Amino acid sequence: MNQDEKRIDWSEERWKDMLIYQRKFLWYEDTLDKLAIWLKLKPGMTVVDVGCGLGNLGYTYWLYYGKGGHYFGVDISSELIRDAGKAAGEWAKSGEASFIVGDAYKLPFPDDFADCTMCQTLLMHLEKPEFALAEMIRVTKPGGLVMCAEPDNLSSTLAKHYSSLPELDLEEELLCHKVALIGNQGRIKLGRGDESIGCKIPMMMSRLRLKEIDVRLNDRVYHLEPPYEGPVQRHLLESVKKQCSLDDEKEHEFFLEMGKEEFLAGGGDPEEFDRIRKIDDRIRPMHKQQIEQSEFFACGGSPFYIIKGRKHLTG
Repeated sequence: MNQDEKRIDWSEERWKDMLIYQRKFLWYEDTLDKLAIWLKLKPGMTVVDVGCGLGNLGYTYWLYYGKGGHYFGVDISSELIRDAGKAAGEWAKSGEASFIVGDAYKLPFPDDFADCTMCQTLLMHLEKPEFALAEMIRVTKPGGLVMCAEPDNLSSTLAKHYSSLPELDLEEELLCHKVALIGNQGRIKLGRGDESIGCKIPMMMSRLRLKEIDVRLNDRVYHLEPPYEGPVQRHLLESVKKQCSLDDEKEHEFFLEMGKEEFLAGGGDPEEFDRIRKIDDRIRPMHKQQIEQSEFFACGGSPFYIIKGRKHLTG
C-alpha cells in the first residue's frame, strides 16, 4: 500500500462534513481566553497551521493574534484549501490569511519562518507523526511556539459514560474495550494514525528538544438531555445522529467495516467482531427510537490535549 492509498481524502463529503460538525462548540470561549494567555499569543504573529482543513484552528485563535498578523494554512487537499480561502474572507479581518497546498512531512516554508506553528487533529491521522512534528519545529523561529491540539479517543472509548441506553453486561463491556484496544493497534499498523496520540505528544516534543513543554485539557463536557433546548443541545443531538449514522445505514456499514478491518489488522478474532455487530444490532434501534421520541440523554467527556513547547533559542 503506498502513501497516497493510506491517506483519507478529507475533501470527500463524509469527512468534510466531520471537519465542520466536530469542531462547532468544541471550546468554551472563556477557555480560549485562558489558553491564549497560556500560549502567549499576541497581535502581529506569523502563524502556520499544518493540516488546516477548512481553517478552523486559525479562525479559533484569530482574535488573539490576527490583528496585523499573517496566518498560513497548509493542507494536502487542494479542495479544502480552496474552500478555506473562501471562508477566510469572513473572519480574517485586520490581518492576512493565506492557504497553501502542502505536505505535513515537507512544509513549504524556510527554516525559522513562523512565530507559532500549530496543528489540530492532524498527528492522530499520520503514520509518522514525529516526522511532521519535526517539520513544524523546523519552520518555527528559535524561541517560537509549537502547539498541538490532539485527542485521546482511545481513552474515551474505554471510559464509562452515563446515558439512557441499557447497560451492557460485564462480558460485553469488556469485549467492547478489547475491540477498541486491538482496533487502535490495527489502525497504527495500517498507517492510519493513533487514536491515543494526544497523551504521547509531550514526550515526542521532549525527544525533539523543545523546551517549556506544558499541557492543558479542553474542559468541554458533552451533556445531552431532553428537550434539547438551545443551539448547543441541538447541535449535539445532530452530532450524535451523524457519529452513529443513525439515519444512514450505508454510512453506518462503512464505519463498521473500517472498524473490522482495523480490528483484524491488530490481530483480532473475527468471531469477536461478529459479537460486536450483534450488540450493535441490539442497541442501535433503541438509540434511534430514544432520539426520535426525545428520550435520549447522555453525559461524558473526552480527553482532548493542548500541548505546547518552545523551540530552543539555538535552533
